[in-house]
Amino acid sequence: DKKMIIVLLDNHGFGSINGLSKSCGSLGFGNRFRYRDPKTGKLTGEFLEIDYLKNAKSLGAHGVEAKTRDQFKNALSEARDSTRTTVIVVELEPSRGPSYDSWWDVPVADVSEMPTVQKARESYEQNVKKERYHL
Repeated sequence: DKKMIIVLLDNHGFGSINGLSKSCGSLGFGNRFRYRDPKTGKLTGEFLEIDYLKNAKSLGAHGVEAKTRDQFKNALSEARDSTRTTVIVVELEPSRGPSYDSWWDVPVADVSEMPTVQKARESYEQNVKKERYHL
């Protein structure tokens, strides 16, 4: 049997896509795993509790949660020593991620009535002029 070490980064939904959506001028929708607010009906309630450890265990894997750097190091060591697949769950801040010194060419709507989208389109048009092609 082959084993895997899976590091599951839990940002409560599609955090990177939510950031991308907002960078394109959108307000974002459905990119977070949240309950509906009972007063407004909007998806702005508490985060859904998804037990990834139980899910991993239900599939026969070993599951470990890491909340600190030391816990993560220990979980990796434990996973390496194990003979079975291990899932290490690391909870992240929903809107925070690593930065990078590059630009992702994601076209923004050319026509929109939303000022945020219009501004994002202007920024897109400026950035696309700076693209370099590496062939």
